[in-house]
Amino acid sequence: MKVIYELFVYSLFSLLMLSACSDADDVVADGALAGDNISPVSSFSVETTNADNELLVKWVNPINRDLDMVEISYRDVSEELTRASFSPGCITLPAQSGEEGEYLLTVPYFSLYEVSAVAISKSGQRSVIESKRLTPYREEEEVPELQLPAMLNRAHSYMTTLIGLYFGKSSRSCWRTWYPYNGGAYWDGDALVWGQGSGLSAFVAMREASKQSEVENLYAAMDEMMFKGIQYFFQNDEGKSAYSCYPARGNERYYDDNVWIGLDMVDWYTETEDRRFLTQAEAVWNYLIDYGWDETCGGGIHWRELNSHTTSKHSCSTAPTAVLGCKLYQVTGRQTYLDWAIKCYNYMLDNLQDPSDHLFYDNVRPNASDPNLPGDVEKNKYSYNSGQPLQAACMLYKITNEQKYLNEAYAIAASCHDKWFMPYRSKDLNLTFNILAPGHAWFNTIMCRGFFELYSIDNDRKYIDDIEKTMLHAWESSCHQSNNLLNDDDLRGGTSKNSWEILQQGALVELFARLAVLERESR
Repeated sequence: MKVIYELFVYSLFSLLMLSACSDADDVVADGALAGDNISPVSSFSVETTNADNELLVKWVNPINRDLDMVEISYRDVSEELTRASFSPGCITLPAQSGEEGEYLLTVPYFSLYEVSAVAISKSGQRSVIESKRLTPYREEEEVPELQLPAMLNRAHSYMTTLIGLYFGKSSRSCWRTWYPYNGGAYWDGDALVWGQGSGLSAFVAMREASKQSEVENLYAAMDEMMFKGIQYFFQNDEGKSAYSCYPARGNERYYDDNVWIGLDMVDWYTETEDRRFLTQAEAVWNYLIDYGWDETCGGGIHWRELNSHTTSKHSCSTAPTAVLGCKLYQVTGRQTYLDWAIKCYNYMLDNLQDPSDHLFYDNVRPNASDPNLPGDVEKNKYSYNSGQPLQAACMLYKITNEQKYLNEAYAIAASCHDKWFMPYRSKDLNLTFNILAPGHAWFNTIMCRGFFELYSIDNDRKYIDDIEKTMLHAWESSCHQSNNLLNDDDLRGGTSKNSWEILQQGALVELFARLAVLERESR
């Protein structure tokens, strides 16, 4: 029997501190890291005191007439975390050139901490970080265990592991691509915005799943950290503001990368009523409609904007735009969102749907004689490209109450289930059911959003039961590894992996979180 990381006791994710301070400080316009022009503090030390959870920080300021302040920060770097009360923060102190500095830091609980100091100039330039690790003094105390519902327990455990292994591992507080990280990757190994979006989707799903639970405040405290992480990638390039593949101008930029983040933002707003999330969702929407839609191929949303604009129109960008339009209409009541959602959905039906099975092709290219007409169709079918029209159809039915949308949703759902699930006998669960077939975990999770949307209409667990049993089997079988990650390419288990990608792992956390929401609603 394998050993699984159990991180269920008042977990506070080890890197929360990384985003609490100012921008660390991001990337300046020419791509150089800030901090080139000021020396770090010297004689940096951290000492314990005789009081519980106190650390005495000492240093000497650099000799620099432009020195303005010193920033002191800390973060929990223990392997197994023990509290949920940590709300990260840092302090900036005025500083004089060459003077000694001292600060009595109170940490929120007993753990191993990394304490850091950064010198900051009057122009905002930041020095190289000086840091030390130390455990404060404390008297022993008993730590209570969490009492979470079963599915939320799994989701919380999994998400705890993801943040501990993937988040804030570079100079930026965002998601790393791979675990383990072997070095040599572009941008310090941080994920492209697609992977960043998957981590964000997992977090936003956990925000909803954790409501009314012991870990609700824990996830609420991460809003700032997660928002800051994704906003690194929101760049103004060629006069347009949108999410780029990497957080600097001149990188590639895709419409579908943006729409996934827009969907997370509107869901985040729904959970929190924090206006900045709605503002970002609407910024994504404007980017999609103003620059992504044109009359090439008779309409639809392009796939890529930079560095060269595509001419084909894609299911992966057009269908989720329909979903985003529905979601924005639901929270704002603005008719234009609904009108565009219907327009995108109809384009999918007219140009990208296979009438034989109601599933959707990948993309359509311009007609050779008239580029404003649809031409050749790329007929590959991927689960997410059909799952998003399924979700759009469900949402349009909810909004308009027109039966045609629900009829189409049922037809798409049945074909999705036939194509991307397979009969399976689980010895671990002692059950026979239809399991998600081996394949791209993120694609399949996006597809499953459509099944969850359909369930919210008819309360028929036909498809939900298969998703739930798939994830329970994955958790209980050899698919679940000793590092608390899942072998995402085949949820039946029996495969061997030595590296795991945030894109796939974040998607599977999202599935557990969505199942945890249903678990709560059924109580």
